[in-house]
Amino acid sequence: MLRYILFIPVCLAALSILNWTFLGLLNWTIGKTTHLYFKIDIVYFILLIPLFWGAIWGVFKISAISLAALLIPVSPDKKFSLYSLGFLSLVNGIALIIYFWTRDVNFTWRVILMTTIITIFIMDFSTSIVLVFSKKDVHGFEDQL
Repeated sequence: MLRYILFIPVCLAALSILNWTFLGLLNWTIGKTTHLYFKIDIVYFILLIPLFWGAIWGVFKISAISLAALLIPVSPDKKFSLYSLGFLSLVNGIALIIYFWTRDVNFTWRVILMTTIITIFIMDFSTSIVLVFSKKDVHGFEDQL
């Protein structure tokens, strides 16, 4: 019973720490690259941005796998954990997408492109947590399901 009570707060704390880090890193990289972002030619923009943002995507993909691995020991039941983590990841993803789409009033093609890339990262990150968690055996409950 204690695992059921503790699972959701632990998930919220883990997602909050990851969100804070994610938002901080993205805001820092956007701030540091803004001067290059508006001065760079479109060809270089298309070639360099996927490499730069791919590194950030890799860090958060590993973070999603790590988060799922850390949540397995405190998960009470596979179905309960999967559904609650899925719901929390959905709410988390929607909140992050709304944050990034409402933060800039001047929508240029570059802002729209960057925000679309960030949206794809967020959707991939949110689904990765649930997919990785669903593949794991949670305290032998997989045999019971």
